[in-house]
Amino acid sequence: MIAGITGNVEIIQSVDGAVVHRQIVRNLVVDAGLNLIRDRLAGTSSLYVTHLAVGTSATAASAAQTTMVAEVFRNSLTETIASTSKQVQFKYYLSASEANGNTLREIGLFTASSGGTMVARAVLASPILKNSSTTVTFSWTLNLSAT
Repeated sequence: MIAGITGNVEIIQSVDGAVVHRQIVRNLVVDAGLNLIRDRLAGTSSLYVTHLAVGTSATAASAAQTTMVAEVFRNSLTETIASTSKQVQFKYYLSASEANGNTLREIGLFTASSGGTMVARAVLASPILKNSSTTVTFSWTLNLSAT
């Protein structure tokens, strides 16, 4: 039997309060994230996912990555939900005043406000030009499975 972690990120972009674009992208739980899960199960780590970061690089996600390629902003998650259906969801609301002047292309989940362990990373299908009229809601869902 093989256990696995898969997931997607739903990204909703709004301009002046109106939804203008919705995309769903696959994420990759990187090796450092898998090792963190291992360490939590072994009782040798107390770290957990607390922050979402955004960046400007379109470089494909790779299991060996430990940092964002071009991080421009990171903040505490808005909400974390552990469901009864072998899922955990991480939500973040990027306000009109955050990360402005950047074309967002990558996102990541981290265990700290700086540095820390990158648990997962995803590259957006459609870049987001972030300005003071734009807000973005990220809903990152990780699914755990026994096969």
